[in-house]
Amino acid sequence: MHSTVLIVGAGPAGLFAACELLRHGVRPRVVERRLAPHHEARGTALQPATLDTIDRAGLIEPFLRAGVRIRQVRMLGSGLREIASTKFAGIGCKYEFQCSLPQWRTETILREHLQSVGVDIEYGTEVKSIEDGPPGLQVTLETGGGMERLAAAYVLGAGGAHSVTRHSMQEHLGGETYDGRYIVADAKIRLPFPAECGNVIVGPTGFVLFSPLPDERWLIFVNRDGTDTQAELPTEDALGALLNARAGTNVDVHDLQWVSHFKMHKRAAERLSDGRRFLLGDAAHLSSPLGGEGLNSAFMDAADIAWKMALVIRGAARPSLLDSYAIERGMADQHVLEVSDEAHSSVMDLVAVCHGGGAPTVPPSNAAADMAAARRRSMLDVSYAGSVLVGQAGEILDGSATGIRFAACRHLRGTGHHLIVPNDTPRLDNLRQRWDKLVSIIDASEFERMSSDVPDGGAVLVRPDGFIGFRADPSDAMTMDALDAHLATYLIPRAHPG
Repeated sequence: MHSTVLIVGAGPAGLFAACELLRHGVRPRVVERRLAPHHEARGTALQPATLDTIDRAGLIEPFLRAGVRIRQVRMLGSGLREIASTKFAGIGCKYEFQCSLPQWRTETILREHLQSVGVDIEYGTEVKSIEDGPPGLQVTLETGGGMERLAAAYVLGAGGAHSVTRHSMQEHLGGETYDGRYIVADAKIRLPFPAECGNVIVGPTGFVLFSPLPDERWLIFVNRDGTDTQAELPTEDALGALLNARAGTNVDVHDLQWVSHFKMHKRAAERLSDGRRFLLGDAAHLSSPLGGEGLNSAFMDAADIAWKMALVIRGAARPSLLDSYAIERGMADQHVLEVSDEAHSSVMDLVAVCHGGGAPTVPPSNAAADMAAARRRSMLDVSYAGSVLVGQAGEILDGSATGIRFAACRHLRGTGHHLIVPNDTPRLDNLRQRWDKLVSIIDASEFERMSSDVPDGGAVLVRPDGFIGFRADPSDAMTMDALDAHLATYLIPRAHPG
């Protein structure tokens, strides 16, 4: 059997990749070794930048209906005294909040969308091997009916930390595992927390995180005692005693629905692709959940590879375009690991202060620093600056405005590139002819009041994923020729000027 794209794994990364490939005109095959969907909370908070990405995919409404909004995250000490707070108001995004819902619900929304367009997830189908073979990859699958051999042009490995795709590439997740062992749970509690607020409580013996979920439930992270070597999962009473000790008050945990042991990691694969196989989500990177970015990075992995792969499959882009996935997402993964490590370290440093008998405090900040930190935590500062798919021409010299998210990207619909440029710019007819159906040309005056990313008298090329791929200032004949040359490095013209 033949499949152009095989997606291995039906978690958020694999499901969203399938949704995005379909939106770009490619129908993938999705296999999952589990026999049925799970019902576990796992990753919960969708960051503002991810909500923008989901909005561009046309799927935002069911997420907003199903989730609860988190507008601030507080750090608390003894007596639930506030030490610090991160607020999302004013971050420069349509969504000034995190959308929190259990991962099983996220997967259900994506799966139901796929089923509505005729794509079913093949549960109980395990990939046993992936081997190179002309003209693409030879995949061996084990199903309830026996073994199957599949020829695939591309494989997207989204099967989690124990990825068979990554193993077939002879890759491993390099990095480190944080000290300590932890418990994650989905339960109800009774504490006087404000609405729409996540909370991290630190004390002399550790920390506990309470993040709101729908139906008045909470996602809970807590560190285990150093003497706790039990392999068995804690009972509700045992978990309650641990949470009370960490919080310094009666948490009154009840209606425990799910609990699991876990470890925290700071790891990433050295290679995210070998040209045919691509790693997404936990198969590619693992970060501390205290940063709340692992699930979100999986969505961004999927959005990045989908538009590129679809263009290549349709014959509208050069195969070398796929090389940029590993470059760009590798840079983004380092950002995720750094931000998550900062969040993890800040919590552990405060725990250490408490353990030493001190009062936990954070350095004084200012409005600008607070806003930068909030945007960083929201993943709005992810940049592909330095990628081969990012360019500039004219008077822009530092490159700081290229490779970043286009702030008004939600106003751009469709699956192609968008060139926002003054109507009187020279060479526009040439660009329209050469890049017909691949690049939509929009009058810059329509964006003057929407975004400061469009320079007065200049031009901005927005890629299908909402990132700025090229800036020209001014938009004259020379810079438009430079833009044309830039597009020709990875796209294939649909028409040639006469």
